[in-house]
Amino acid sequence: MPSKVFIKGFRHELANRAFALLAVRRMVERLGGEGPGMFWKTYLDLEHFNSPRYQAAAIRWGLHRPPGPLTRLKAWVLSSLPLAMQQTLLKLVYRETVKYLAWLRDLQRQGPADARAFLEYMVAQEELQVEMMRLALRGQYTQIVARADDFFLRYNGVMPISAGSAELRQAG
Repeated sequence: MPSKVFIKGFRHELANRAFALLAVRRMVERLGGEGPGMFWKTYLDLEHFNSPRYQAAAIRWGLHRPPGPLTRLKAWVLSSLPLAMQQTLLKLVYRETVKYLAWLRDLQRQGPADARAFLEYMVAQEELQVEMMRLALRGQYTQIVARADDFFLRYNGVMPISAGSAELRQAG
């Protein structure tokens, strides 16, 4: 059974994933899929790809809950910033995501040993987010799609759940 510290941290990560899905979905609606919108669309694809993996882990640890009103409000506010502030927003999100990645690596170390595969995935998807943001800040949008496609192919049809013989189970 995971420690209370891990459970508290993973609840935070679940809220972060819910926030990202809501905010990024709205950014795609506002920007479309070209130029900077390509980054947000690919980020949305990642969040959709993450969803069944995170849902399985949340259910496993008894943490599956829909996003609360505060998470929904924060996502709406962030995704409502004027489009002229797009680059500034991305710089801020990038800096915070780099810090968050370090925190997530600590959470990974606190996680249960039998969830090693999922915890590695959890960090890998966050590393991908950082890389995608770095590329977006450089205007290298097609590289974002290629990098995400590599990630999706790596994990396609595979849902990391736990260590040992059940380490990789087919995703639904």
